[in-house]
Amino acid sequence: MQEEIVQHFYNTEEKLSFIIDYLKLNVKEIADLWGMQSNYISKLREHTHNSLRPMHLYAFTGAYNIPHKVFDKTVKTSTEVINVLEDAKKEKVKKLFKSNNQLLQDMQGDWYAYFYPSNQFADIYRIKTTVNDDGTIIDENNNWGKLLIGTNQSLIVKEAFNSKNLITIVFDNHKVAYDLFHFSLISKRNHIPREMFNFGFFSRQEIPLDQVKTILGDKEKIQLKMLCEFEERIAEYVEILG
Repeated sequence: MQEEIVQHFYNTEEKLSFIIDYLKLNVKEIADLWGMQSNYISKLREHTHNSLRPMHLYAFTGAYNIPHKVFDKTVKTSTEVINVLEDAKKEKVKKLFKSNNQLLQDMQGDWYAYFYPSNQFADIYRIKTTVNDDGTIIDENNNWGKLLIGTNQSLIVKEAFNSKNLITIVFDNHKVAYDLFHFSLISKRNHIPREMFNFGFFSRQEIPLDQVKTILGDKEKIQLKMLCEFEERIAEYVEILG
């Protein structure tokens, strides 16, 4: 039986090319992930001078659930790369939330959350939010919670300080590396016990509100409030069933 030829890698491009072939990944999907053309990825695989940036590697490993350590300098051969990939498969357990040290590390520190409030007379919300090294979260309004990491997306669940209602925020893991990414948020409206859906975004840096408005766009296109009539129709149907 012919022995497998061991490849030695001297840069991240060679290693990336091997992983794409080994896992039979779609080059176009990777290009879309990085916001590039497919032919650029093909050219990138031929480079030998470490032109890939850390955010590319974070986005790639996050999107395909690949251990980031596969790109460590200590992993030098095709055999070692395969071992890392196969060990990750064996350790993968079917559970909803997972441990992802790289994502947790990327999320640590202060973020600014921007989204429209429910009150038509109030200005855009800018809420400073801190992610601690253990995944716990606290914002400037004393709402506290936890970061729950999934395979492709993660969830922030907070309890409102005054109302004790839950606030849930969902975002894509691979976009965290860009230090500015969108999220979807479900919460109760202030002073009115009905749900509201919002799109918003997190930023590492504080952004002037006029630029935030440009990024968010029209309020009516990214916010949805539950109407009282909907809740009443449910109550009326429950009466029929009862």
